[in-house]
Amino acid sequence: MEMTGLMGSFYRVSVFISRLAYINLLWIFFSLVGLVVIGVMPATVAMFTVMRKWLDTEDVPIFKTFLQTYKSEFIKSNLYGLFFIFVGYILYVNFILAADQVIWMMVVRYCLLVVSILFITTLLLFFPIYVRLELQGTQYIKTALLLGVAYPQYTCMIVIGIVGIQYMMMTLPGLTLFFAASLVSYFITRVVNIIFKVVERKKEHMLNEATEITSM
Repeated sequence: MEMTGLMGSFYRVSVFISRLAYINLLWIFFSLVGLVVIGVMPATVAMFTVMRKWLDTEDVPIFKTFLQTYKSEFIKSNLYGLFFIFVGYILYVNFILAADQVIWMMVVRYCLLVVSILFITTLLLFFPIYVRLELQGTQYIKTALLLGVAYPQYTCMIVIGIVGIQYMMMTLPGLTLFFAASLVSYFITRVVNIIFKVVERKKEHMLNEATEITSM
């Protein structure tokens, strides 16, 4: 029997908080299982997979889904992780090399800043897209970049949300162990779901317009 009223709201909030805490602990544990270096990527993919299914169905076996995804995506996710580390390292090195105050170096730094923003945008949207779409190779990266650029308002929303969450964690450090990663994952997944709904509405609108044109 579903609870309603104040008790029902309290129960739903309690379940929500406990799920977030459980998922965060799983993320930490499985990241450590892979000695962090090779564990954080599959653990993050598994976390976003659980979040997507949770938001889609609200009834998902958390541990089973997390473990299965972690094992099945271990190698592939780490390959993408190597790519992001490589690109991030190249950007970092170039920022160091472009530290001179001469004018042309300032132009280079500006270009590097733009590329870095695009890189961060791609990284933020990569995981929710990776666990939602069936694509191949670099298509995940291209799709993340294109959606981030096409909908900058939602990208900014994600960044502001992450900053707010991290500020909360710094203010209340006791929450970090239970919510630092899972709350960010939940928020990003919610925003990306909105993006996909907007994309679907645009597709439907274009199809309706095409149908009207052909029927004239």
